[in-house]
Amino acid sequence: MGTGILALPSDMKILGTFGLFFLVLNLPINYYAGDILHKAANYVESRLDGTDATIEKDNYESVSTSIRSALSDDWNNYDDHPYNDPATQLEQDSPGHHHYGIDTPHTFDFIGITYSLFDHLDGESQRSQLISKPTLLVTAIYYTNIFLVLGNYILVMSHAVAAMIGEDSICLPTAGILASTLMFAICQLRTMATLGRAASVISLLSLAVVVLQCLVAIQMGHESFSYNDKNDVLDSDNWTFWQSIILQFSALSSIGFAVGSQKLLLNIRHEFSDRNKSPKSLGIALFSFGAVYVAVCILAGPNPPALLFDAIPSGLPRRFAGFFLWIHVAVSFAINSQALCSSLDRLKFHRVTIFGLGEYHRARWAVLTFLVGISSYLIANAIPFFKDLVALIGAMTSVPLTLLLPAIYHRKVINLPLFWVGSGTLGDFTSLSLVLFSSIFLVCGVFGSISSIQMDWAHHGRPFSCH
Repeated sequence: MGTGILALPSDMKILGTFGLFFLVLNLPINYYAGDILHKAANYVESRLDGTDATIEKDNYESVSTSIRSALSDDWNNYDDHPYNDPATQLEQDSPGHHHYGIDTPHTFDFIGITYSLFDHLDGESQRSQLISKPTLLVTAIYYTNIFLVLGNYILVMSHAVAAMIGEDSICLPTAGILASTLMFAICQLRTMATLGRAASVISLLSLAVVVLQCLVAIQMGHESFSYNDKNDVLDSDNWTFWQSIILQFSALSSIGFAVGSQKLLLNIRHEFSDRNKSPKSLGIALFSFGAVYVAVCILAGPNPPALLFDAIPSGLPRRFAGFFLWIHVAVSFAINSQALCSSLDRLKFHRVTIFGLGEYHRARWAVLTFLVGISSYLIANAIPFFKDLVALIGAMTSVPLTLLLPAIYHRKVINLPLFWVGSGTLGDFTSLSLVLFSSIFLVCGVFGSISSIQMDWAHHGRPFSCH
């Protein structure tokens, strides 16, 4: 559960009763996707570690070596670097994790499982000893998701910083510079790599405080905060037919972002002593935050702002809420940024030799986190509309990662055609239905989110506008 909850009430305003139905419908769909993702991971592990994997194990080292060479000629040399800062070794020394040159164990995330299914366990790909297009595509989607999410965090943090200072006194791009600078400093701390459950709990509680304040403000009838009369969603009475379609597709994508929870399922699954319990844990999580989502959407009423945080009017309560919103997003940004930077450093950036960065590890880390911070800031200000950025993330990355890929993995494992009925079993029909549903969801969402961004640029302000 994260910042996606701040967009859901506005999605319900656009979609009406169907929005609530679609939100609830996505919960069992996401559970099914998570369940077959878990089964695909079990299959990979059994093939790699089981008694029937003798042939694969015999070829394992040669394939791994070729993949490493394709992506990084001195991958093995990097493992010998004497840098022990947790900021760049979050996973490097994890026991039992074998890196394949793409910075992941074989079932630790989407990149690893895609490599395992389409490269390591695929005879044709093994013979070619080249990284397959599916692996490269999933890698691109996975990293794009993280970059866009970091941009979303900076955008929300900009609103939080502006609220604490006073929106009349600072522009959003300037607030974004302050937010990015603060996060750059925090990401240099060694202790950020050891953030665990305590920080996550603090982050979640901070978000709960903000959402509660928003709902109280709405229930008390307070006037929502607004920079100007055009800050919110266009009045539905003035929508043309195509504007209505665009906004509804965009709102559906936003729901996909909020509900999609399988992005980290593979990572979390590795923390279980019994990994077969991970689908049950996913089901409990989906039911829990699904109930919270429904409750928030109902309590937010029929006319919530595009960013739920703006339900809190100007004044001390808004500054108070801005502080707690900043805490929530700062923790989330720090964890995601350090995971991304650690990954990029191991993958390629450790090879940078300019100004001696290959030897000065802390300086290299500072440069890398600075570049990630700059890219996040640019994303936040290129698409300065929270609802649009959330929808874009949902359409371009959340739907593929949480719905489409699990279905593709499942059909790959049981050797079925991707877009056609194969065996005629229940699993065949359900996984094919998920492929078709997520494909349509993806196309409509991308069209809606990009078109909505263009509409808001025209009606609400261009990139890097003050408000």
